[in-house]
Amino acid sequence: MNGMKKWQKVKDHLGILPSIILISILFWSGILKSFQQIFNYDMLKKIINNDELLSSLIYTTKLSLYSIILVAIISIIGIYILYLLSTEIEIKKLNIIKIFLLSPMYIPYLLGGYMISTLISQSGIISTLCYKLGWISSMKEFPILVNESHGYSIILTYGWKASPFIILMVYSTIIKINNEWLDVAKVYGVNRYHFFKEVVFPIIFPIYLCSLFVVFAHIFASFEVPYLLGITYPRTLSVLAYEKYSRNSIANREEVMIINSIIILLTASVALIIYKLNKSIGEKVELELEK
Repeated sequence: MNGMKKWQKVKDHLGILPSIILISILFWSGILKSFQQIFNYDMLKKIINNDELLSSLIYTTKLSLYSIILVAIISIIGIYILYLLSTEIEIKKLNIIKIFLLSPMYIPYLLGGYMISTLISQSGIISTLCYKLGWISSMKEFPILVNESHGYSIILTYGWKASPFIILMVYSTIIKINNEWLDVAKVYGVNRYHFFKEVVFPIIFPIYLCSLFVVFAHIFASFEVPYLLGITYPRTLSVLAYEKYSRNSIANREEVMIINSIIILLTASVALIIYKLNKSIGEKVELELEK
């Protein structure tokens, strides 16, 4: 009977096997073709000596690092607020606050970028408010924060959009922490801040760190926000690859493959780091929660 059940399960999946094989061949052949260009010495030398690619790589890395720092700051504040409220208010009110903090996750990145642009551009909501309050004499006095070389609007968009993901990932661990620990700590005169710092944060830190790595890989490879809020030079690697490909020149295709290979290698490296972190310290978190 067990053999018949196993065969039935295998049989149910045989129908989609040809599609899986075809998609896998097309997917991996494209990736392998891209990586082949890295071993093309002449093309690789041309790319390395290309100031445009080097500028894009540096610009993408800077944007990703600044964005992840902002995400780390915003998310840890949100986590701390949820932790404090979870011990003070009833569940219904806490769920409303949690939905509010996580609401940016439900907005697409393209729409989120447009909303940030509407908010902080020279003709946006904040500049109009400053002008009406008399803080600036004209709209042009408001600083340029959108479509400029430093990527302020891009960083702000990622900080606002990606932070809820970190909060969501970490909060699921916080609710497993035994509240009796806090009651015991209060007996010894420990306040909530020090309890969070000394007990809660060390437990959630591995998940917090892994989530930051996931967000960093996403920001590094993302396209829509830098394309909407960025400038023509320097550009992020994903935007550079898209614009080179859209020129419909065969000469650019090999460069595009190398750029995509760089993005794949970095995101794959981050994925490996996440896997190692989860494997090495994930069990420690579970042991701490079971105590």
